[in-house]
Amino acid sequence: MPAAEIIELESATVKVRLVARGAAIFGIETLDRHGQPAEITVGCESLDDFYRNSAAFGASCGRFANRIAKGRFRLDGRDYQVACNDGPNSLHGGDAAFHQRDWSVAEVDRDAEGRQCGVRFELSSPDGDGGYPGALQVSAHYQLSTDGQLSLTYFATTDAATVVNLTNHVYWNLSGVPSSNIRDHVLQMRAAEFLPIDSNYLALGERLPVDNTPFDFRRGASLGDRLDHPDPQIAEMRGIDHAMVIEGEGLRSALRLEHPVSGRWLEMQTDQPAVHLYTGGFLSDEVPGKAGGVTAPHAGVALESENFPDAPNRPDFPSAELRPGQRYLHRIVWRFGCDLEA
Repeated sequence: MPAAEIIELESATVKVRLVARGAAIFGIETLDRHGQPAEITVGCESLDDFYRNSAAFGASCGRFANRIAKGRFRLDGRDYQVACNDGPNSLHGGDAAFHQRDWSVAEVDRDAEGRQCGVRFELSSPDGDGGYPGALQVSAHYQLSTDGQLSLTYFATTDAATVVNLTNHVYWNLSGVPSSNIRDHVLQMRAAEFLPIDSNYLALGERLPVDNTPFDFRRGASLGDRLDHPDPQIAEMRGIDHAMVIEGEGLRSALRLEHPVSGRWLEMQTDQPAVHLYTGGFLSDEVPGKAGGVTAPHAGVALESENFPDAPNRPDFPSAELRPGQRYLHRIVWRFGCDLEA
């Protein structure tokens, strides 16, 4: 199957478009309370624009998603240096980013009636790729159920000790209006702690309770209200760009995002220790958005299921190490719906 081809999965209520570049979600359409479908992800209208964007819209980020301090880490007594592409730090894989690669289409799943209901992408990352040790074999398997539930499972194996942290970088805007922003969205998260950041957006290495802070989303809160908060961790940082520590272990409910005007909502499950909440403060109109819209600041919110930032340098954080004979496994499940009454 050509790498440039858009692969469509469709249920009665959800349409998903995927591309091999970055094993990415190119678009998702769901229904509002009036039964009208609309695009709910932020991104590009054309594949050409998608290939030129630097925001990793909907893509699979790795080998290590999020940041590594100074692009350095030590593993089994040896020091490794990867590219610093975000100020003094490495972000989303440095100069060997998985979201900029053409993954192969290994398998397309079909239901009993022959309709496409899933796809598995694969990528080989050789030993030394971007400075990372070990030859890594990665797959990203998307599946859409008949009731419109979308799951994404990452697998990875290595032939030598390495570090791995994959995520999907989809930006959500449930309004269905390309020119809008996420200020009128309501977010609820099962996170009692968050990771504060320094001026370079790197996690400081401590976990703080969300109690009495603008990072407390446990009962649900308007994103607009939180973006206007004077807390320096938000006001001086172009919004929220923080890892939220998700309560519990294993595959569990992490969050619910709602758009009260359209009635649309999504719920997300993850088996990872954190969801990185990024309100898109650095989005720009570098490339045209969908349906004539622009990808301006806060046009979408990214909810990145992942390990903690800078985990290779933080022994008190969950380990990001992967060794021969082990398998990296990461599951994300999105469920979409709509409230019929305003």
